[in-house]
Amino acid sequence: MADLKTFSIPYHSHLSERIEPGQTLIVKGQTFEDSKRFSINFQKDGVSNSVDIPLHLSIRFDENKVVLNSLSKGEWGKEERKKVPFKKGEPFDIRIRAHDNKFVIFCDRKEFEEFEYRLPLTHITHMSIDGDIALSNVHWGGKYYAIPYESDIAGNGLAPGKTLIIYATPEKKAKRFSVNLLKRNGDVALHFNSRFDEKAVIRNSQQAGDWGNEEREGKIPFEKSVGFDLAIKNEPYAYQIFVNGERFCTFAHRCDPHDITKMQIDGDLEVAGIQII
Repeated sequence: MADLKTFSIPYHSHLSERIEPGQTLIVKGQTFEDSKRFSINFQKDGVSNSVDIPLHLSIRFDENKVVLNSLSKGEWGKEERKKVPFKKGEPFDIRIRAHDNKFVIFCDRKEFEEFEYRLPLTHITHMSIDGDIALSNVHWGGKYYAIPYESDIAGNGLAPGKTLIIYATPEKKAKRFSVNLLKRNGDVALHFNSRFDEKAVIRNSQQAGDWGNEEREGKIPFEKSVGFDLAIKNEPYAYQIFVNGERFCTFAHRCDPHDITKMQIDGDLEVAGIQII
């Protein structure tokens, strides 16, 4: 389920829409045994070295430090430094979520640091990634989602061949959270219920008000306060469910897989993004 697409380094992108609070940048890749540094920059009006940089995130293996800073009118601000949370030669996952007054940075899906804005969020028009890495995934999106969350699935719904991806983090004291895929008539084609209080993930369906047989094989793949990517792929005979790119389980269809028109998310979690591909 991992995205196999690769990106050239340095990577530059012009943001087609202004960044809004609640949105998240996800950057995934691989470091090398001899990696020294790599960086992520949010920039204003271009990607040259002379533009303002509201956020400079520099991972420096040669100093064993992560440096956070900003550049305004040619002047660097005060550096903020923390120990590098990654190891050379291994994959990395960095997420930067924008809020009203700060960025919150996650490293390998765990909250790492906050960086208060020194320049307005509206200044950011470009983004760049550079350094000693192989870059495999760049995704920008999301918003604030009120939980419980319910939404229609546009077009022909979650038809076979489509995948629903949810980026979220269970709360620190989470007990349960669930994802439901609904048919047009309200039947639950898939009920995916992670229960920390039972150390199990329940899969089931409900038709005409009656629940079917529960499936709960497999160790719970979620951790409290640690982010996850949940991907539910609708295939002709079953849902294939992946957590953080690893196959977790298969749930055979108990109803027409072409009639999935709505999703529901509920429970003790914060949702950062929802994507259908």
